[in-house]
Amino acid sequence: MPAPDAPDIPLPDVPLLAAVRALGLDELGRSAEGRPIGGRRFGGPGPALLVFGGIHGDEPASVEVLLDLAARLPPAPAAPIWLVPAANPDGLARGTKNSARDVDLNRNFPARSFATDHAPGYFPGPGPLSEPETRVLADLVDRAAVTGVVAVHAPFACVNYDGPAAAWAVEVATASGWPARPHIGYPTPGSLGSWLGVDRGLPILTLELPPGPADRYRKTAAAALDAALAFHARRAATANFGGILP
Repeated sequence: MPAPDAPDIPLPDVPLLAAVRALGLDELGRSAEGRPIGGRRFGGPGPALLVFGGIHGDEPASVEVLLDLAARLPPAPAAPIWLVPAANPDGLARGTKNSARDVDLNRNFPARSFATDHAPGYFPGPGPLSEPETRVLADLVDRAAVTGVVAVHAPFACVNYDGPAAAWAVEVATASGWPARPHIGYPTPGSLGSWLGVDRGLPILTLELPPGPADRYRKTAAAALDAALAFHARRAATANFGGILP
């Protein structure tokens, strides 16, 4: 359903969001302005890997590489995957990092580190999960028994990780040539990695694409994502959910 204050008026569109809608995804919820947030489960029952992009609207390449992934994913991959290509459609429509309510959605999760003090441009919202976009992802994490996450961002060209994901990050780094890094270089209070990786102990990868358009590194991004999914499938086959990754 739309956010309570979502306007009932036609909304401006952009080709990237039209391409996401063309996938025919299930509607998981709506943004602050009432745009649909779509996702699809690939695979059968059981714990799933969540893969999402576009939580920052000025990172359109994160959506583009997930559109590519959607096109090559089989209906029944080796292990279940939830794909959410565009978590912040209002920001993507504007080309701005933050949401329509000027919230940095990756500071709005209910991590123990959540803080209302913030640097300019990083407003975390009035409280954890105050935003409809983050509530969509949090609800999916809980109801889909998510056991790991790949969050696609830009522009630092690295494989950042939280929780027990060092071996996973190294494998993806080897496939892509982008270095594995346990820290991004600045504090991230209230981030999804802080919430699920640090607080809950789930393996979390933040795949940071390089700067610029996706066409510059599309093949490398595909190699990185395919390596991440292959590792997840091996982990699922050994039922090694939640513990230290092999």
